[in-house]
Amino acid sequence: MKKIKRLLTILCLVSIISILLIGCGKKVEMVRVSTSEEVLELFNKYNTENNIEEMVKLYSDEYIDYIGYDANKIINMIKNNRKDATINSSTTKSIEEINENLKKAVVNINAIINGEETNEDYVYALIKEEDGWSISPDGISECINFDVPANKEKELNLNLMKEAVLFDGALIRVDLYNDTSNSYIFGTKDDKTQIIVETTEGTFTSEVEEPQEISKRVKSYFIAKIQDLKGDIKKVTVTSIYELDKEGNVIVDSKRDIVAYNK
Repeated sequence: MKKIKRLLTILCLVSIISILLIGCGKKVEMVRVSTSEEVLELFNKYNTENNIEEMVKLYSDEYIDYIGYDANKIINMIKNNRKDATINSSTTKSIEEINENLKKAVVNINAIINGEETNEDYVYALIKEEDGWSISPDGISECINFDVPANKEKELNLNLMKEAVLFDGALIRVDLYNDTSNSYIFGTKDDKTQIIVETTEGTFTSEVEEPQEISKRVKSYFIAKIQDLKGDIKKVTVTSIYELDKEGNVIVDSKRDIVAYNK
């Protein structure tokens, strides 16, 4: 079920994602409804019917902001990811009120993925906006944008761009621009890269389970799940970054850490 569950974000591990280039289309008019129960009922209906256009119209402003694409592009992305998937059922298991403008919903989705049946629970945020209620996949309740400095020439640039607030932590998006003729790798089998996030409430860490190579002259970004993150972000450090030689071997004495954000 991971293919459906993580259509647009990576929640557990850090991965390098190439920037998607998707054609433009007509503007999608978003839909807001009068109650949280109604938005969830409509979401389940459209999800089961595979009516992706109507389903995405219910997505919250915070979710759209975090993804960084307009609704039309998100529709195209989901359609592409669902080519080998059939949703059999989408059923509400629970709704928990966090406050008058936010609720946490758990939805059970039964689906056939590449011929295999799966049955899993997923968390959604139900958000009351000015015009009514909306829904956020992955439980994203808020998107925080950071000022991104200009990239430095002939350097490996890492800059914190966005934070998505979750019920159990946060997702952070770090933009990457390698403006050098060298290739790099995030971590090795014996020295894994860590994403260290310092906030007003403490220090929180996420580990990259597998080494991730960074090609020369590339623009990308990575998304990391920071479990139980609380407070305002003050500093983000990416550790154990190594340069690769021409044969793709790690240059051991090239190890360094890069600060992606420092308030």
